[in-house]
Amino acid sequence: MSMPSLEKAKATALLKNRSFRRLWAAQFFTLTVVYGLALAGTVVIEELTHSSTQTGLLILSAILPAFLASLVSGVVVDRWGRRRVLLASHAARGLVALAFWAGTKFLPLTPALVTVYAANVAGVAFTQFAAPAELALLPDLVGKPRLLSANTLFQLSMLVAEGLGIIVLSPLVIKLFGPSAMGLLSAALCLLAVVLVAALPRDPSTARKTDRRAWFRRNLVDLQAGWVTIARDRLLTLVAIQATLAATLLLVLLSLLPGLLSRHLGLGVENAPLLLLPGGLGFALGAFLVSRWGNRLGRETLIAVGFTGVGVSIGLMSILSGEAGHLWLLIPPVFAMGLFLAAIIIPARVVLQERPPAEMRGRVIAAQLALANAFAVLPLLLGGSLADRLGIRPVMGLLGALALGAGAVGLYYVRSTVSLRDEQTTPEGR
Repeated sequence: MSMPSLEKAKATALLKNRSFRRLWAAQFFTLTVVYGLALAGTVVIEELTHSSTQTGLLILSAILPAFLASLVSGVVVDRWGRRRVLLASHAARGLVALAFWAGTKFLPLTPALVTVYAANVAGVAFTQFAAPAELALLPDLVGKPRLLSANTLFQLSMLVAEGLGIIVLSPLVIKLFGPSAMGLLSAALCLLAVVLVAALPRDPSTARKTDRRAWFRRNLVDLQAGWVTIARDRLLTLVAIQATLAATLLLVLLSLLPGLLSRHLGLGVENAPLLLLPGGLGFALGAFLVSRWGNRLGRETLIAVGFTGVGVSIGLMSILSGEAGHLWLLIPPVFAMGLFLAAIIIPARVVLQERPPAEMRGRVIAAQLALANAFAVLPLLLGGSLADRLGIRPVMGLLGALALGAGAVGLYYVRSTVSLRDEQTTPEGR
């Protein structure tokens, strides 16, 4: 059987897997809630305060809770059980959505604002438990041979959920019924996710877990275990750093997008979807190609090639954005950047699932998420400050060079690994 035919057979078998379909659908519903409530909260803040500062505080208020929750979420996922954590986090986010509805509909100004901020903080915190639980449970449900395809579908559903939550569902509900109504709809979607996850089999890796009476005694060791596992594995260390760098590059680029449109292209910020859409389409195509042919190249090679392509794409964006009004010039490099981002994100996620022992999977994934959350704040602040001082295009050039450097390091790792394997297979290496 040819490689494309084999991958097609794997994808078909994956879609016939009832447990995977349930987990996939639950993830889609709850991500729609996350993005939809985020937009509804922003609308409420704007309607009640007409303050950009308050809107910025809403975004920043999510960063610290996300980081703190991700520090302990891996331990909870691995020790308490992945399915149980998913049930609890989905149910908790449903209660948060109900609180959002009640607070914004019935409370006066100040308590309503407090409710929006509290709902944002709590929702983000519970998401930090749900994400590693889903990713750690996935290999148990689909098996390692189908893991690449499963992560591709998960990543594509994230894009669709974001689009549905921010562009379609939430604006429609807000326009017809007001932003408070998004809380009720979100609670219903979370309840549906709870029903789907409740039908999943118990994850075997947590059925053998430790004596819970030893929980507090072993707490410090458990908190360190994910980081220790990453530090002791050269490939895991590299991939955790690469995944964090990719997420940070994307966040900084998105923060520069409004200024790029208004100051360099002479266009309104409302034209941002015209750039985000080709990036999303490029990512979808990249995800398809990774799922279909990714196993031929290997995870490490794909990530290195992805960073190289992202670096070139950002460099081209920096060069071509000098033409005022010519938005169409940026569409090809934005599309290419989305395509190459898929070559980084999906294989990196698979490595983080495959490489650690099953009982450590949740802690390793959560440790990488904590690393990404920790590194999100400073580059965002520095990126904006440097853009104000040096200009947006030079900063984009620096980001492109950073991505190219990451690609070079990744290719060096692949080359050195191949050379070491060749030495070990020679008569002298034996």
